[in-house]
Amino acid sequence: MSTVPAPLVPTDTAAPAKVCTNCGFAVVDVYCARCGEKQPNHHDLTMGHFAHEVAHELLHVDSKLFSTMRDLVARPGALTAEYFAGRKKRYIAPLRLFLVLFAVTFLAYSSFKAVAIYSMDGLMNTDPRGQLKSMLQIAAAKRHVPYEELKENIEHRWQKNMSLISLLTILPVALMLKMLYYRRYFAEHLVFSTHYMCFAYTFSLLIWPVYFWLGIRQSTGNVVLVVLTSLISWTYIYFALHRVYGQRGAIVFGKAVAVWAASFITSMVFMGGTLIAALITVLRA
Repeated sequence: MSTVPAPLVPTDTAAPAKVCTNCGFAVVDVYCARCGEKQPNHHDLTMGHFAHEVAHELLHVDSKLFSTMRDLVARPGALTAEYFAGRKKRYIAPLRLFLVLFAVTFLAYSSFKAVAIYSMDGLMNTDPRGQLKSMLQIAAAKRHVPYEELKENIEHRWQKNMSLISLLTILPVALMLKMLYYRRYFAEHLVFSTHYMCFAYTFSLLIWPVYFWLGIRQSTGNVVLVVLTSLISWTYIYFALHRVYGQRGAIVFGKAVAVWAASFITSMVFMGGTLIAALITVLRA
């Protein structure tokens, strides 16, 4: 008994090839081979899938946050070394971490009067002759606005200026590193600088309660605190340079001093520059 061969399926009636819902790449499986997008299916609409996604995201974020902050504080230079070793997924990206920590630190040191660093009253405490206060009082009288309102406008502009240029604070340290390690790529120095600034903001948040207790003013306690924080920052830079750039001994000691000095001078210049810009903007308005 002969068998009848099955008819061939016309090629023009074959099922159309699947394409990625994100990039349009043809013939995809569960995940797209080009962009990695997971393709939708009916399971995505179930409560079980939703609960799984929520649990996964929360645990994933917590894990990355913990490992990032742990290595940032306890292992100087480790995040930079891991970044260029190709192990990026397990940590929060440098710029994202920088922006979040800057925002939190900015809020902490501007929302409470005792620790407000963008404060005209705090600045006037360093002017025993009262010249700045007299200048602002004269300016307020000329503009027929209350003195307190003028101060608030200057402080608001000062804070806004500093927030606008926040990313620029990583450049001077990176430039100093380029001078010290000129054979290395500038991108390496930018990542190192970003991670160091992240540590600086984290450290500022850790000592925030002390400043809240002491107040930001001229006092022996504040001088001692500045000296201690400077020593801790320099020590952190020393070990970070050793881990990332592979040098040790007296040469790293000197380079750590140079990097710390670049960071300190940068903060002073940026604070002063944004204040001057705020004064000019408000008083000329």
